[in-house]
Formats: sequence, C-alpha cells, structure tokens
Amino acid sequence: MRMLNGIMNRTRLIIAAWLLLLVPTLLVGGLAMRLLKNEQGRLAADSREAASLKAQSMADSLDLAVNEVREGLLTSLRQLPEDNLADRLEAWKYDNPLIRNVFIWTPAGLILPDPQSPANGEVTAFLLRYDGLFQGRIPWETPVADGSAEDTSSGSQGSSPRRELRKLVENPSLSSLREESRESLAAGWLPWFWEDGLFMLGWLEKPAGSGRRFGLEVEMMALLSRLVTSMPKAPSGEIWALVDGHGRIVHQTGTGEIGNGTRQMAAQPVGPGLPHWQLRIYTHEVTGRGGDSSLWLLSILLVGSFVAAILLGGSLLLWQAWRQMLDARRKTSFVANVSHELKTPLTTIRLYAELLAEGGVTQSDRQQHYLQVIVDESQRLTRLVNNVLDFGRLEQQGKKYHLEDFPLTGHLDEILDSQQMRLEQAGLPLIRRIPGEMPLVRGDRDAVRQALLNLLDNALKYAADGGELIVEIDRQDHCCRIAVKDRGPGIPVPHQERIFESFHRVDDTLTASRPGSGLGLSIARQLLRGMGGDLRYRSRSSGGSCFEILLPISPAGSDSPPGCDKTSATT
Repeated sequence: MRMLNGIMNRTRLIIAAWLLLLVPTLLVGGLAMRLLKNEQGRLAADSREAASLKAQSMADSLDLAVNEVREGLLTSLRQLPEDNLADRLEAWKYDNPLIRNVFIWTPAGLILPDPQSPANGEVTAFLLRYDGLFQGRIPWETPVADGSAEDTSSGSQGSSPRRELRKLVENPSLSSLREESRESLAAGWLPWFWEDGLFMLGWLEKPAGSGRRFGLEVEMMALLSRLVTSMPKAPSGEIWALVDGHGRIVHQTGTGEIGNGTRQMAAQPVGPGLPHWQLRIYTHEVTGRGGDSSLWLLSILLVGSFVAAILLGGSLLLWQAWRQMLDARRKTSFVANVSHELKTPLTTIRLYAELLAEGGVTQSDRQQHYLQVIVDESQRLTRLVNNVLDFGRLEQQGKKYHLEDFPLTGHLDEILDSQQMRLEQAGLPLIRRIPGEMPLVRGDRDAVRQALLNLLDNALKYAADGGELIVEIDRQDHCCRIAVKDRGPGIPVPHQERIFESFHRVDDTLTASRPGSGLGLSIARQLLRGMGGDLRYRSRSSGGSCFEILLPISPAGSDSPPGCDKTSATT
C-alpha cells in the first residue's frame, strides 16, 4: 500500500508538472494564432484596399477614354455646316468607324433616316430600337448647356479627382468653343438599353430651344476596341475584367480563367458613360475550408512547430528531471540497503568472533558451528562486495572477460557442491538434472559463477519456503540453457522485466521482510550478455519462478563464437 501511494504521488507530481508546462504553452500558442489571424486579416484588408484603388484607377481611365471619344464626336458634330446637313451626316457616318447611325429629329417627326423607306436592315433595327424616343412616348433628357452636360456625363458620383483628371486632358479649343456656343446650342448623351445591350446616343440642339435635334449612335464594338487599349496588363496571379450590366465579361487581362478557383478582390463602376458596367479584379487565391491562403497555412505550421518544440523540450526536461530524481532515490535506497546488508554479516561475524575470543565456548561442535557461521557470513559479504564492484565496472563499461572454452557440467557441479549445504540448511533441498555429456561452452568462468550465485541467493531470499530448488541443463540450438526453478511466490507480471533493472525491487522499503540491494539480477544479466549469453525469466505453470541462463556453445576452431540465438530460448 505504501509503494502504491508513492507511485500515485509521483504520478500526480508528473501530471501537475506537465499541466504547468502545457497550459501556458497552449495559451501562448492560442495568442500567437490569434495575432497571426489578425495580421492575416489586416493584410487581406490591405490587399482588398489596394485592389479597390487599382480598380478605381482603371475605371477612371476607362471613363476618361469614353468621355474623350464622346467629346471628340460632339465637337465634330458641332463643326458640321448647317447646309445640306443630312448628306453631311451620312457622309460622316461612312467616314468614321465610331458612328453606327445618324439622325435628324424634330417634334413633328423623324427626318433622317426616313421612317417610311429605311435604307437597309440596320436602319430598320435603329428605328425599332429608338421608336419610343422618336415617337415621343419616352421623353428626351431635359436640354442642358454643354458645360452642364459635361458634369452630368462625368458621373453621378461627382468625384473631384475624376473631374480634375478630365480637365487636364481637355482640348483648350473645345473649352473656348463651349464658351462661345453656350447660349446657341445644347448637347447631351443618352444611354439606351435594348434587348440586353447598351447603346449610346449623342445629340445636339441647335439653336438651343428650337426643338430640332440631330446626332449619332455610337458603334459600341469600335468604342470597346479603343477602351481595351486603356487596360494595362494584369500582374501575375490577378485577372482584370470589364463586365457589362448583365455580368458578362466584355474583356479581361491576366492569365487563367475566372471560375471556382478565383476570388473577387474589388469591383468599381466604370462611370455614367457605361452605366452599370464594372471593372473587377480577381485573384487566383483559393478559398474555402480546404484551401486557405499559403500565409494561413504557413502560420499554422510555424505556431504548431513552436508549440510542439516547447512541449517536446519541456517534456524532455521533465523526463530528465524525473529520471534524475528516480536515480537519486534508487541510489539512496541502494546505499541504505547495501549498508543494511553489510551491517548484518559484519555484526554476525563480530558476535561469533568475540564469543570464540573470550573462550566461553568450550564444546568443539559449537566452536565448529560458530566458525562455519563466520565463514558463511564472510562468503555472503564477499558476494555482496563483488556485486557492488561488478556493478561499478559494468556501469563504466570497464568489465573485462576472460573467455575460454570449458565444460559446463563440471563447472556447474563445482558451484552447486559449494552451495548445497547452505541451501539445505535454509530448508531448500537441491535437485540436479545434469546430463552426463554436454558440449563445451564459451565464456568467463568467474562471471558464470557470479551470475549463478546471484540466482541461488535470490532463491534463498524469496523461495526458501517453497520446498525445492531444481537446477537443470539442456541444449537449445546454439546455446546451453541452465534453468533454476523454485516454488516461491513468483513475480507479478508488471515486474517480470523490471526485475532486471538496476536498483529495482518488488518491495524497495528498508522494512521489507527480505533485504536486498536490487542489483543481483541486473548484474547477472549484464554479465551473461557481455559474454554473448542472456538471462530470462518465466513463470512456472504450477507456481514459482524459473530463471534461464543461456551460454553460447563453443564452435570448433573459432575464436569468436556467434553467440546464443536468444529467440530460441524458452520464454
């Protein structure tokens, strides 16, 4: 119960330390993600603002180009002589590709073209298109002076930059002409929508107030061909599109197609010269949950790497600190346990030596018993010191092995003969199952002896009440197996591999009923593995434990045996 409480306390300490690391890291990561998201939003807003400014600039350029064309047409229209006006209008139409149709209209009716005998299908379509206007069902715009018409045509937005831009490119002769004719004529432009199309009608009323109007219809395709030259080439990753009032793309620049993979960044109306038309800017940046911008993906990767690095580094530090604390506790427990074990045989040796030195024990059999106790405790003390020394050498990789080929059966009998009396006195009869013929093994005799003695000591500590200790030898593929079997309490499954760790004991308290340092099994396995062998544990089906020593069989004529095939051992 005490060990369980200690494990639980250590677990709570680890969880608390982990939370102290995790919570601030997640808060920092969340704050970083929020800052990156805000920064991304700011950059996106700046991009949209820049795109809007570019769209506004291009829309102004297109509007300026439209107004230049219209101003030029009206100027030419003003300069036509009044005599034989119809013929002059017709000749002008054929000479100027920007003119589609011409007309002369009075309140009494249409003079040109002749509505009774249209010249061709184009004229018929022209009459049909503007029938409501020419028949008086749809009123003309209120006649305004030419200067006012300029302001009207500049757009209802009335943006000062656009007007200033137009003033910079105005022809000075046109301004003087307007001043001279402000009282003698009126002019204007009439946008006209017919069958999903935009048409443009320019007119003059000369003299102003006479009701007689003449003018022209603009050839929209020729006008558009001039407009597209005002659109610069779009930069990489963007598409600039001129869109009519029905959302149809009239012209675009830039690579790629407008579709699901593009996003509209800005849209600006072209102006009253082309009502309901827009200049739009698209980008190839993909939208949607599965396709955020590369900046967002890079931000997630950076913040994720930052959080992962903190958590990994902190976890490594916590793990190192925990390992250091655990090693310190184990070493402290080791020192205490070793001191406890050293004290016991030393106390016994001193006690019996003092009894013999005082001469109070005169019976020869008792003297012999005391001497044997002193010898046994001295051997026990020697084994304990050897374990400590071997542990130090193994930890420093300084253990040297004297490998040789020797008969395992004879060496094993010699070791068991020296320990049989001690085992029987502890109530643990020894049963040997050693065949007469076994191949030679390759190893260090002293290391094999040390490993086997550690197993026997382990059986004396934990299985003395079991009633038997069986030692048997057999051959498995390229190794010989020494099995040490007892009828003790066995080892719980969670500890069956950990018993070979340094300082590990199933009960590591000083008040444990069976003292020990937790080094015997660890040293035995390291010694055997250093010789190419191994030490394994398995539970016995009828209760108890079985430790298996594996030693490589000596290959004839080879100085470097391949070692045991550990996978072939019984597990």
